[in-house]
Amino acid sequence: MGIAATYNETFMDVRRIIAESYLAAGFTDEFTVKLAAISTLKHFKSGEYMMRDDDDSRDLMILADGKAEVRTQAEDVIGFLKSPMPFGEVAFLDGKRRSGSVFAVQDCTVVQIPEQPLRDLLRSEPEMAVRALMNLSQILCDRLRKANQQIAALNAIEEATL
Repeated sequence: MGIAATYNETFMDVRRIIAESYLAAGFTDEFTVKLAAISTLKHFKSGEYMMRDDDDSRDLMILADGKAEVRTQAEDVIGFLKSPMPFGEVAFLDGKRRSGSVFAVQDCTVVQIPEQPLRDLLRSEPEMAVRALMNLSQILCDRLRKANQQIAALNAIEEATL
């Protein structure tokens, strides 16, 4: 297979992964193509960190294949990622350091969407920017609701032991 064919196949894989992710709900095909054009595939071996707590990277990522855990700085597992789930959105949105680590439990493939090209693309496509931000907000709201439920369950256990 030639270089051009390999590139085209990789581009189509990236485009498909983005289109299947929660991030892309409501995106036009044109915008998905533009997003795929600035993205790359990265591979991580089982046991590697895909991002580390307090890292200054703000790229957005989508888990394309494999299994991963979200961990605290103390290495406590606080969540799991499945394909095609976006992650890294907190640092992307607030411009601060990473708030957690993502650890590959199996070999993983990730679509990496670099921060600045993504910001530039969102500025040039306001309608898609609104959709992307609404989609990321929905993801964050779902995660917050789960966290609230877990806290409530822990509080109930603590109250029952008093």
